[in-house]
Amino acid sequence: MTMDRLQRLVLSFYREDPCIEVELEPLLDCRMTRSWGSIRIECVDAEHLEEVSALLSHLRLPLAALGLGRQIVLRVPGSLQRSYPMHVPFHSDLLA
Repeated sequence: MTMDRLQRLVLSFYREDPCIEVELEPLLDCRMTRSWGSIRIECVDAEHLEEVSALLSHLRLPLAALGLGRQIVLRVPGSLQRSYPMHVPFHSDLLA
C-alpha cells in the first residue's frame, strides 16, 4: 500500500517520536485528500472511524501548522461522516 502525501506529512512530522508513530498506525488504512478547505479522511468502517477520531489532536497539529484546511472530515463511504474544526482555541483564547 502506498501512502498519500498527507499521510506522509503527518507521519514525518512525528518521525522523532516512536510512541506517536505507533498511535498513528490506523491512519495507514485511510485515504486522505484535501478539497475546499477540508482534509477528508476515508475510514474503512465505523470502528476504524472511532480509532482515527481518537487521533485528531495528532492530526490537527501538522495540518494546521501548514494552513492546509479549516476542518477535518472523517468519513465511512456510503455511511457516516463527522466534521471537526482544524483550529481548537487555546484556553487563553477562550478568556479573551
